[in-house]
Amino acid sequence: MALVVILGALIATGLWLWMARANKGGRSWARIIATVFFAILTAVELAGLISFLKGPRYFTVFNTLTLSFLAVYWLTGLSAVVLLWQRSSSDYYTAAGSWSKAIRVAAQKPHDQPAVRGVTHPDSN
Repeated sequence: MALVVILGALIATGLWLWMARANKGGRSWARIIATVFFAILTAVELAGLISFLKGPRYFTVFNTLTLSFLAVYWLTGLSAVVLLWQRSSSDYYTAAGSWSKAIRVAAQKPHDQPAVRGVTHPDSN
């Protein structure tokens, strides 16, 4: 059982790190996936909390620490999802999408032509 918990925690950590990197890169799909991961996390934690409350309640130090850790973990995920859907975040994704599109267009143009009409490289004069 402990191996399953550790493996699950490692997979969840890897997914969150992947989402953090993708969101930092301005990938608009990443905030949708991060929100879905958070919804799954919420469902799993609620199921665990309900199971804990239905069973015999042994409020040991371990159980208290576990519940505290899960609450902090969930609140961190909630904070991240709220920040991902702020207006300023939407502006960031829009700008990042425009920038990546400009880079793709620039990569397709020959080097002797400007990538954007009217914009030339400072060294071309």
